[in-house]
Amino acid sequence: MKLLNEKNSSIILLIALIAALLFALYYYVILPKKQEAASLESSIESVNSEISSIQQQIEKIKANKNLDQATIFDLRKKVPSTRNLDDLVLNIEETQYVTGTKILSIDFNGYDTLVSESDLNDPNASGGEENTEGTAEEDDKEGQDSDEAPVSTIDKESLPPELKLITFEINVESPDFQHLVRFIKEIEKIERIMHIDIINFTLPGEENEISEDPQESIEATVQVTTFYYEGAV
Repeated sequence: MKLLNEKNSSIILLIALIAALLFALYYYVILPKKQEAASLESSIESVNSEISSIQQQIEKIKANKNLDQATIFDLRKKVPSTRNLDDLVLNIEETQYVTGTKILSIDFNGYDTLVSESDLNDPNASGGEENTEGTAEEDDKEGQDSDEAPVSTIDKESLPPELKLITFEINVESPDFQHLVRFIKEIEKIERIMHIDIINFTLPGEENEISEDPQESIEATVQVTTFYYEGAV
């Protein structure tokens, strides 16, 4: 009987020892690992949240950058960074096919002039009229008396001083007045900014009315000013 009790006591002690070892293993090894794993999971979630926030900010920056680039692109269509005369002449020549008006010539003045250094005419000055008309003989006489390069009538104070001007004259022959008006409207529709300064045109004179073969066409000179800006936008 005594031997049996001693055996039972040994078993109990062994079980207690194993339980103590298991508790120690859990408390000193497993539990710290669980806490460390939970801390790492929390850190990972925090990092993922920061990454998501940064990605959203990057997307916003890209969207704003694309918007700015699109805006700059649109601005450069209206005011290019160079004279770009080839495209300018091409756009003007295309209008004659739409309007039925024939372009006789395009005469440019001196360009590369800054607004701040230009000698612009005062549009409010007396003695100047935007639209004039007369006979062909009067127009030829005036052409002989004046060989000056065209000067824009835009108010100098209304323009940024860093802009550069290109002023030119378009000499056209139009079937009638309506076609001429349509031609001018098409010029104004060009994506590049086009300012119509002066329109001079001649109507058929009295000799044409009594002629056997009267000419109904109108010859006109349209003075236009456009701009370009070489600086950064």
